[in-house]
Amino acid sequence: MSDSRRTIFDVGRVLNAKLARSLLGGMLWGVGSALLEGSELDPRHGAFMQSDLAQYHVMAHADVPDIEALYLDGYDDKANPLGSKGLGELGICGSGAAVANAVYNAAGARVRSFPITVDRLLAAMSSMAP
Repeated sequence: MSDSRRTIFDVGRVLNAKLARSLLGGMLWGVGSALLEGSELDPRHGAFMQSDLAQYHVMAHADVPDIEALYLDGYDDKANPLGSKGLGELGICGSGAAVANAVYNAAGARVRSFPITVDRLLAAMSSMAP
């Protein structure tokens, strides 16, 4: 597997290795928010246009190529007496930014709001100085 599909997290002491694999879900959450998860408001009523989950695409494992979440199993004496840290949403932290940086490297324009859509990318590219 290429290193670009591998992420390493410093999680302190791992108490449950199977549960620590849930970092993959956080990574997918970040990629999904960067590319897909957008809500639009109806300007007349102030309600969301996507009224149910059938109209709102949430990324699943089948939507992305093979990725791997590795973790450094160590003891963090600053975190708590067990030396562990919370894993909950740790996976989301870098994945959205990595997608945004990949778009910037490919297109040369920085999109600063999620989701990164074609219209936002074209607007960022057109506002660049010639």
